[in-house]
Amino acid sequence: MTNIRVVDRTLLFLNLLLLLFVVVIPFATATIAEYLTSGGSDAHIAMALYALVFEGMSLAFCFIFGWSLGEGRSHRPVPRERRGRAWLQFGVGLLVYLVATGVAFVNAPAALAIIGLVAVYYMVDPRPAAVRRAD
Repeated sequence: MTNIRVVDRTLLFLNLLLLLFVVVIPFATATIAEYLTSGGSDAHIAMALYALVFEGMSLAFCFIFGWSLGEGRSHRPVPRERRGRAWLQFGVGLLVYLVATGVAFVNAPAALAIIGLVAVYYMVDPRPAAVRRAD
């Protein structure tokens, strides 16, 4: 977060919200590890819980991103004309995690694969090479 210029109560609260979901990930992971292999309705519930934890984490990240777009809050602000695209790239997880939650009730392993694909998506940096080198 080297781009953040100002830290206020709102950002601290949003960061705590993000950390809440990060801390719950091991519990959700242990739950799917126990129930996914057994199948049945327990596997579907465990997978839905896992997807909802990631949905919450995605919401918290989006709240922090939205906060950072405020005037004077970052050293290198996102230009207004590029904010729509940035929201689209940054917030794709919101929709996909909701889809994974629904899929979890039909096919738990497929929902896990969808969540894995989101992780792969976020590992790829879509910014131009010149921008990546500047960071």
